[in-house]
Amino acid sequence: MTSLFFKVSCRDCSAESIIFSKATTTIICTVCGSTLTNPAGGKAQLVGCDVVEALE
Repeated sequence: MTSLFFKVSCRDCSAESIIFSKATTTIICTVCGSTLTNPAGGKAQLVGCDVVEALE
């Protein structure tokens, strides 16, 4: 399985960010500060965002 980057959209403010699919830290939105992902044992758990596009 390959690692991907995701373009995600924040559910609170609709700002778009690019994240790594296997992020090991909590990622927050740079615009509103809400949590986008949490680390989950090897894969980023998307909690406050929706995937817009998968990038390679």
